[in-house]
Amino acid sequence: MKKILFLFITIVFAVTLVACSESESVEGEVVNNDQEETTTEETNEVEEDSGTETQDINQSIADDENVSITLLRIEKIEDDIFGNSIEVVFEVENKTDRTLEVQADSVSADGKMVDETILSMSQEVAPGKIADAKLSFMEFEGHDFPALEQDLELTLNVFDWDDFDFSLDYPVSISFE
Repeated sequence: MKKILFLFITIVFAVTLVACSESESVEGEVVNNDQEETTTEETNEVEEDSGTETQDINQSIADDENVSITLLRIEKIEDDIFGNSIEVVFEVENKTDRTLEVQADSVSADGKMVDETILSMSQEVAPGKIADAKLSFMEFEGHDFPALEQDLELTLNVFDWDDFDFSLDYPVSISFE
């Protein structure tokens, strides 16, 4: 008798959990849809409220048997919510039969080295493919944010994770004066 009662209570408990979880999941989907719509509306408002200044450059940095690198543009983004940022966009064409990684080293702006805490750039490019590599500067409290009023200098380091003997450096120098 105890086994039958235990089995009955277990089945009722399982059915209750299944019934509750289905209604929560449906409500969760509805809530998520509302959140997506809200997020989309907020994104549009942020885009309208934020100022983005784009400077098209289209300057060839390197063109050899390994890669073709072109500096496409610099975007200065003012955002009250996420903070100011700058994106330097390079187009990288991999002409080799190996997967290449592109990173920025020794970045200086307006004659001053930029703290690596506020910048990031790492882009993998498959053999025979083209990718946009973005050097991003993010404004963080306690770190100097570059104005990019005079110049931007850096070295693009192109290498293969599988063969550390393969490493190429391409200097980049842009004057804004």
